[in-house]
Amino acid sequence: MPESVSRPSGAVLVPDRVARSVRALGAAGERWLAGLRGLLAELEAEWSITVGGSLAGGQAAYVATVVGRDGRQAVLKAAIPMGIDALTPFERELTALRLMGGDPYAELLRYDVGRRVLLLERLGEPMAALGWPPERQADALVGMAARGWRPAPADVGLPTGAEAARWLADFVATTWERLGGPCPEATVDLAVRCAAAREAAFDPRRATLVHGDVHAFNALRSGAGFRLVDPEGLVSEPEHDLGVIQARGVQAWTDDLATSEPRQALEVLTRRCARAGRQSGTDPAAIWQWAFTELVSTGLFLLSLGHTTEAEPFLAAADNLTTATPGGSP
Repeated sequence: MPESVSRPSGAVLVPDRVARSVRALGAAGERWLAGLRGLLAELEAEWSITVGGSLAGGQAAYVATVVGRDGRQAVLKAAIPMGIDALTPFERELTALRLMGGDPYAELLRYDVGRRVLLLERLGEPMAALGWPPERQADALVGMAARGWRPAPADVGLPTGAEAARWLADFVATTWERLGGPCPEATVDLAVRCAAAREAAFDPRRATLVHGDVHAFNALRSGAGFRLVDPEGLVSEPEHDLGVIQARGVQAWTDDLATSEPRQALEVLTRRCARAGRQSGTDPAAIWQWAFTELVSTGLFLLSLGHTTEAEPFLAAADNLTTATPGGSP
């Protein structure tokens, strides 16, 4: 996690992506931002830490480096208020971190539910910064995701894959309409059908704890390996994680799908899903359906927050795939 924004003389400088989310919250966001300096001061005193520079990358929390009185480096994460669709609720992330208890997730050192803050182990640079070929990144991400698949307690209180798929279908349809139809309706229709297929196929006997947002910027160096940050907290089929990796795990892959001819894009994604399925012993068709739904939902989500340039490759990739699959997903 490279530092990107300093905190001179106690003033809190919020990274742009967080600032956009805060603005989208209106008055609630303004109140949170006004109280952030006081919150950090309280935590410094109570947790015996010194807050350093903020870290860029996320949009759901203010994240900063900290140093404990014993010299241990860590990361403080202060979640923004609830109110933005598609941002993972603080309580779900906390639950996932506590259930995992460390590897392959970041280690949770301390937390405060009422103030919505986490103290996490300090990790190194993201996989995305290492210059690895896209295929190597994707294979590593698949392996990391699989290490985290484990049964969740029946009363864990996390959304199931069926609930997540239903939510995605509704989010895609309503956000597309609210934004004035920023991509072809056929693309949205296919995403909704894919989500409905995953909802119908949900089998509690196969459900595991999944991360829900495995990508190369969420995989940070830890010794000779990596650990994952920002889990979404879901109990779903393993293919859910693998679909996310195909959709947004490696930026170069998304860009490739966006700039390819439609038929080539379809062949490439189908081949990648088959590779992930072989590597993990899972269903390539289910991976494809999750991947397509995630391409569309991610693009619309980014558009809704004003990240137009970032949204374009996701929607362009989805449009290409729709053109090549007029009868539905393969």
